[in-house]
Amino acid sequence: MKSEKVQRDSNIELLRIVLMFMIIVHHLVTRGLKLRELGSGTYTPMSSTTFQILLNSFIIVAVNTYVFISGYFEIKFKIKVLISFLIQCLFYSILLYLIFVWLGLNVWSIKGFAMTFYFLYKGWWFVPVYLTLYALSPMLNKGLAGMNQKQLICMIIVLLILAHIKFVMGNFISDRGFGIYNFIFIYAVAHYCRNYVKKVDYAWLWYTCCSLLIFAMAYGLYLFGKPKITWAVYNYNNPVMILSAVFLFYTFKNISIRSGLINSIAGLVFGTYLFHEQRDVCLYLRDHVMVYVQDTVHNDIALFASIFLLAVLVFIAGISIEKIRQYICDPVLNYLYSIKWVQRVSDLN
Repeated sequence: MKSEKVQRDSNIELLRIVLMFMIIVHHLVTRGLKLRELGSGTYTPMSSTTFQILLNSFIIVAVNTYVFISGYFEIKFKIKVLISFLIQCLFYSILLYLIFVWLGLNVWSIKGFAMTFYFLYKGWWFVPVYLTLYALSPMLNKGLAGMNQKQLICMIIVLLILAHIKFVMGNFISDRGFGIYNFIFIYAVAHYCRNYVKKVDYAWLWYTCCSLLIFAMAYGLYLFGKPKITWAVYNYNNPVMILSAVFLFYTFKNISIRSGLINSIAGLVFGTYLFHEQRDVCLYLRDHVMVYVQDTVHNDIALFASIFLLAVLVFIAGISIEKIRQYICDPVLNYLYSIKWVQRVSDLN
């Protein structure tokens, strides 16, 4: 969900585009090439395994960086944005299910159709967690704004000790970094950086060093025959990964660029996430498209070139569908917001 923001240059919007592309590639590699099976101990080594681990070490930071952007610019809670967000999710959940049924790629059932309305319970994991962060943002903004620098540092250290030091084994608080705790932690770190870290010199180099350190940790454990711990290195509450996300943000923050095209595309990227992570699309990409790619491409260089090309096609398809969705849904939303009682509810921010 694109949070309300102060005026941003196109550098941050470009970052959002790059991050979505990174997420798509990450999913194609970890699911399509089955790298994520390291976590279950069922991964079958490939000639490209080393490169898979290296590539994933650079792109795994995308989600944390998205959350960092929200914290840096601060989410401004608005009922209208929340309603628009829910309608956007519902659109993708229902429409894509019906399209797959129409194409004969899924079986129609009342239960299956009903489950499309429960996307917050069974669907995109990121959606309910970020929605929780969005709902908490007014309290987080007010609380963080009331702290001085020393208090913020103490808070961040306490949060780090409670859940992030033991990231390798995970714990019940941060849920491997996929839960609201880690999102709040990153949000707080971003708030601190907004106020006290105006610039990071050689941010791109620090990002590269952090990514290489993540690779060294993961690959070293892989070579020592510890695949499950190898995959745990990629938990989102890995402190090195959070640092990597911070440096990636500052890498783009240091760029000066303004582009209406970039800003327009950036406004469509969340739809790309909803599109390619909808369950039917996700499984089809994994079980059919990626299987076909692996069966027909036997050279590692050609394999990864195919993955990047596929990621480009998924991205283009995603932003195209989102543009069409906006044409369809925006008039509906405008009519909805014209109703007096909806206006009164929308004003309760």
